Amino acid sequence: MSFLNQPILWALFAAAIPVIIHLLNRRRHRTVKWAAMSFILKATRESRGKKKLKHLVILTARTLAVAALIFAVAQPLIGGLLGWGGSKLDTVVLVLDRSLSMETETGTEGLSKREQAIKQVMQTLNEMGNPNLILVDSASGTLAEVNPIDTLNQLSITAATDTKSNIPDLIEKASNHIQNNQTGQTEIWVASDLQSNDWQPNSSRWESIRSGLENLKQKPKLRILSLTETQSDNASINIKTIKRRDNLLILDFEITRTDDTREALINVAFNLNGKNAINKEYTVDGQSTSLQEEIVLPRNIINGHGYLSLSPDGNNRDNTAFFAYSEAIPAHTIIVSEGGDAIQYLDKSSALPGFDHQSSEIISPHQLSSSILSKASLVIWKATLPDADKAEILNSFIKDGGSAAFFPSEDESENEFLGISWGEIQSAPRGQYYIISDWNQNDGPQSNYSNGEPVPMETLRTIKRRPIRGDISSLADWDDSSTMLGRVIHGKGSAIFLGTLPELRWSDLEIGSISVPIIQNLVNRGNKRFGSAFFSETGRHTPLAKKEADMIVVTDNSKVNAAFDNSAIKSTPLYLAGVKRINERVIATNRPAEEDSWGQLDEPELAAILKGSNYSLFKNSGSEDTSLTQQIWQAFLIAALVFLIIEALLCLNKKSVKLPPKKTSASQA
Repeated sequence: MSFLNQPILWALFAAAIPVIIHLLNRRRHRTVKWAAMSFILKATRESRGKKKLKHLVILTARTLAVAALIFAVAQPLIGGLLGWGGSKLDTVVLVLDRSLSMETETGTEGLSKREQAIKQVMQTLNEMGNPNLILVDSASGTLAEVNPIDTLNQLSITAATDTKSNIPDLIEKASNHIQNNQTGQTEIWVASDLQSNDWQPNSSRWESIRSGLENLKQKPKLRILSLTETQSDNASINIKTIKRRDNLLILDFEITRTDDTREALINVAFNLNGKNAINKEYTVDGQSTSLQEEIVLPRNIINGHGYLSLSPDGNNRDNTAFFAYSEAIPAHTIIVSEGGDAIQYLDKSSALPGFDHQSSEIISPHQLSSSILSKASLVIWKATLPDADKAEILNSFIKDGGSAAFFPSEDESENEFLGISWGEIQSAPRGQYYIISDWNQNDGPQSNYSNGEPVPMETLRTIKRRPIRGDISSLADWDDSSTMLGRVIHGKGSAIFLGTLPELRWSDLEIGSISVPIIQNLVNRGNKRFGSAFFSETGRHTPLAKKEADMIVVTDNSKVNAAFDNSAIKSTPLYLAGVKRINERVIATNRPAEEDSWGQLDEPELAAILKGSNYSLFKNSGSEDTSLTQQIWQAFLIAALVFLIIEALLCLNKKSVKLPPKKTSASQA
C-alpha cells in the first residue's frame, strides 16, 4: 500500500503539524527567564475570563484531535462504531449491477466498474469480519449465498454480461429476502453506475419499495456504491434494420459516441460467416450517426450470420453488433378500406413498382380474419376504427410483431382502438394550411434516412385533418403542438396513427416524399417477424431461455476478441450477445438499446427516489483505494489535522509591541 493508504503515517504527519508551526514561530529571546517574564506580563494584560475561554477552546481542539486520531488508526473497528453494521453485522445483501455499461474501464489497473465494485466489496467485508453475503444477480434476478466471500470474483454469476439491469426490481427482491428470512442485522449494498435506464427514476414502484423497507422488522441500511466515472472516448454500434434482396445484404446501422464535440473517423469491420468481408472508415459527427452499407453475399447461400465491430475503446462490449439472415422474405400488406380516392395511392406505396418482393391486397373490414393476417407484414386501416371482434384480431397481429397504420375515416364513429379515437374533422381557414413544425428525426417511421438525410415533413400542406385523441406517443406535431403522427407500442409491434389522408381534398401527402418512406419503414418493421433468422435482446426471457441446454453458440462477444472479456470466468451464453443456433433456428442477440443511453442519476435524483429511507452514498473515483471504509478514516484524519492546526495557532504567542522611546525636553537634558 502507498503512503496515502497508511492511517498511522497520516496520524504522525498530522501530529507533527503543531510542532512545525511552533518551531517556525520561536522568538529570539531563548532564555527561560525572559520567556517566563514575557508570559507573566502578557497574562497580566488579559482578562481572566478571556484566558479561561482560550484555554477551554485549546483543550477542546486537543481532545477532538486525539479522538479523531484514535478513530482513524482503529480503521477495522470503525464499521461497528459508525454505522457499517451498528452492532456486529450479520448479513449483507449485495445488489450487483452486471449491465453492459458496468464494463466501462475505470482508472484503476484497467479494471471495469463491475470488477472494481467486486474488489471493493470483498476487501470491505473482510475488514468487517466476513458477514454472510447474499448476492442478487442483475442478469438472472436470482439470489445466491456466496461462501467464502473471497470467491465472489470467481463466479459466473458475477461475470460480465451484455444485458440491462432493473434496479427497482432487484432492491425489492433484496427487501423480500430480508422479510422472509431471519437474517439478523442486515444491510443492502447496491453497486451500480447509476445509469438512469437501469434505475428508472420515474417508476411508480419506488414508493412501494421505500414502504417495504420501512415496514421491515429490522430496518436495513441501504448503501449505494456509485461508479459514475465516464469515458470520453467511448463509441458503440448497433444494427437498426437488415434487408436482403437477392444476393445483396443491406445493413442500416448507427454509431453513438460519448464525445460529440468534434468530427471523427471511425473504422468499422464487417464480418460475414466467420470471415472479414470489408473494413471501412466513416466520418461521424455529433453524438449519433446513421449509416448504411451493402454487402454482396456468396451465390447459393441461403442462411448466414455476421457482426459489425469497432476498434477497442473505453468499453469494448458495446463495440459489436451481431446479425443473422436467411432468404429474402416477401413483404405483404393488407389494406382495409371502405373506399375512397386514397386506396390506389396506398396500394402503390406499400408495393412499389419494381420491388418484386412486395405485394399488397385490398379488403373490406368484414373480410378481416386471422388467417389473412398470418402472412401480412403491415396492415393499413382506412376505415372507421374496428369493432370489438375485429379489434381482437388486430390486437393479436400487432402483439405478435406486426405493423399497423391507421388513417382517419370520413365517417363518424365512437369506436376506439388501443385507447385511441378520432376527433371531429377540422378544416384550415381559406388560403391557409396546417403544417408540421416538429418531428422526431431519430425514432419512428418518419425518422431520417440511413444516410442521415431527413424526411421532408415540413413540406406537407394540409387543409383537412382529424385530431388524434388518447394516450399516444407523438412522433410529429402540427404547428399548434397537436399530434399529427403518433405511435402506440403493443407487445412486439406498434400501431401508427396519422391525422390526415393522402388525398388532395385533405393534403398533398400523396406526393410521396413523406408517405412512401413512412409506409416502407412500417413494411420493413413488420417483416422482421418472419423467417428462421431473427433478432432478439440479450438476456430477455423468451422460449430461447428454456432451450439453453440445446443451444449451440456460433459466436459471441467473448469469442470475437479477447479484449471483450479479460477474465477467465464467463457468463452463461444467454447473457452474452452473439449468434446462437437452436435446431434449425439461428438467432442474433444484441445488447438492449437502453445500454447505449449513457445518462446517469445525479445526487438530487437519487435522494428523491430514496427519500425517507436510511441510505448512504459512497462514490468511487477510480483511484486505487479499494475499501469502502477508507472514506471514513480519511475523513477523521482530515478532521484531526484541522483540530491540531487550530490548537497550534491558539498556542502561539502574540508579538510584543515595542513602545517608542520617551522624549525628554532640553531643560531635562
